[in-house]
Amino acid sequence: MGKHDRNERFFGAEGQRLIARELVAVVGCGGLGEHLIPQLACLGVAGIIGIDDEDLSDTNRNRYILARHDDAVPGTHKVDIAERSVKAIDPTVQFIPVKASLRSHEALSSLSKATTIFGCVDNEGSRLVLMEFALTNRIRYFDLATDIPPGDALDFGGRVVLMDEQPGCLVCLDVLDMDEARRDLESPAAREDRERIYGVDKANLDQAGPSVVSLNGVVAALAVTEFIMQVTGLRPAHRKLSYRGRTGIVTKSLPANTVCDCYYCTVVKGAGEKADIGRYI
Repeated sequence: MGKHDRNERFFGAEGQRLIARELVAVVGCGGLGEHLIPQLACLGVAGIIGIDDEDLSDTNRNRYILARHDDAVPGTHKVDIAERSVKAIDPTVQFIPVKASLRSHEALSSLSKATTIFGCVDNEGSRLVLMEFALTNRIRYFDLATDIPPGDALDFGGRVVLMDEQPGCLVCLDVLDMDEARRDLESPAAREDRERIYGVDKANLDQAGPSVVSLNGVVAALAVTEFIMQVTGLRPAHRKLSYRGRTGIVTKSLPANTVCDCYYCTVVKGAGEKADIGRYI
């Protein structure tokens, strides 16, 4: 029996063959990405493109399941941690490290080779760039997010949204804050002008919110499961899954026949080079 025998008992030898053809990009090799990457390696994908420009920090250690206690801080890159885990799980899975910002030639060029993209980013600007890139190039995209809002410890949760050939984007599905995305993507000069005119919102200062390992694990596992369903054809993947800690349940929303005629779905989708994603670099 082969190493993927138990996979094949679930979704068949043909399903495993389809998964083995996937070159998957994971944008953000942090808390969510570190749960995704080893699961994808265990599935037996052809390769994983890991994109992140940050080093490990001490405050990451409560949820980075692939980090070791003796990994140097600073000095250990998140992408290197991800690559180490993939090689330990299955050295036949190709790992392509991209130690660069999403908004770089290197990252966008690497993404163009992917058959599926997982977005594990923590700001709306990056989420908008990924959404546009995926739509423009007609690449399957899973957008992952977790949240623990201040003031209500039980209101924690997360979600997984799938964008593919079906109608609908993150804007249509009401999971992307366009005002925040524009602020994230503005130039340093524009940001300085806005802050000088309107002042700086103290809530937007560089202060990280709460984050725990288990919540990342829940959302990442949901995303990998929907990836399996979509690639193998076992069933159509759900467009949007939401998990809320208060109820302890996962809900699905939006039927497959959602109709959308927004700018991104009608103009950007399939636009190719005309969309000029390079303007974000």
